[in-house]
Amino acid sequence: MRVHEITVPKDLQANDLQTVAQQASRFRSAVTLKLEEEQIVLDAKSMLGMMLMQIRGGTRLLIQTKGSDEEEALDAMCELLERLPLKS
Repeated sequence: MRVHEITVPKDLQANDLQTVAQQASRFRSAVTLKLEEEQIVLDAKSMLGMMLMQIRGGTRLLIQTKGSDEEEALDAMCELLERLPLKS
């Protein structure tokens, strides 16, 4: 299992969350997001689950990947989540 923590610098919009779910679905590994303060665990591959959650700027996310391509999945998810909030 691989784990990385990031702080979301800006609110994620619905299209950002959809992109996260689509990206996570590309991997065989399980990809989960833990919102530490709310103690919520999301399956990043679940489009519905991602769309129901509001991820605000300043939220600390713990990204966990587990499986045969966990390292690649973690790298891709970290890059994506760090890049997405920069869009206007």
